[in-house]
Amino acid sequence: MPDGRQAARATDRASGVDGRRIHERGKERWTVRDVVTLVAFNLIIIAITFVLKMGEDLLFSPQTEFFIGSWLFPLASTPFYLVMADRIGKHGVLAATTLVFGTLYALMGSLYCLPIALVGAVIGELSMWGGDSYRKPLRVAMGFFVYWVIFGLYGVIPYLLFQDACVAQLSALYSTEDVMAMVAQYTELPWILLMMVQFAVGTAVGGLIGARLLKKHVRKAKIA
Repeated sequence: MPDGRQAARATDRASGVDGRRIHERGKERWTVRDVVTLVAFNLIIIAITFVLKMGEDLLFSPQTEFFIGSWLFPLASTPFYLVMADRIGKHGVLAATTLVFGTLYALMGSLYCLPIALVGAVIGELSMWGGDSYRKPLRVAMGFFVYWVIFGLYGVIPYLLFQDACVAQLSALYSTEDVMAMVAQYTELPWILLMMVQFAVGTAVGGLIGARLLKKHVRKAKIA
């Protein structure tokens, strides 16, 4: 009889472990609601970026834009990304978001953006490795910084690979001084590093705003 009871307890423990494993796998599975949430928030992030970019083009010179968009775009969009990540709470959010923007740029004619986005998606998800990482605002904001680094590379790569073509195209729209400034900003290492620092600052401040939004409003209202 003792052997029978021990066997029964062992079976119960094994069943409990299996049940927890199935439950954990189920939590990581994406649902239709998750996909809808991803699409909706990505549309918001894309809309914010494009509207700010259009305003930037209208108000500032090409040389000055470099010092505006690099921090303003992530500042405005990071709070929405944090809410989306918290609402879905599953691995793949950053990869999918990176691929959405990369695919959009590819469809607009910049085909080189797609392989960059693929690499960025892998690196981004590796940066989010670990349990419940998408529920931690600091980790989410750090991961979103990878997204903006990839976004920055979309601007850098054409100047590095097709500089003559870029200069010819820009010369028809801007002054020689503006063109030379843009080439320097997207090809010289100090300028590129400055751009990454601005992305980091914008993402950090946007992350603080997003974390406060989650704590004070979203989670209390059970929106996420």
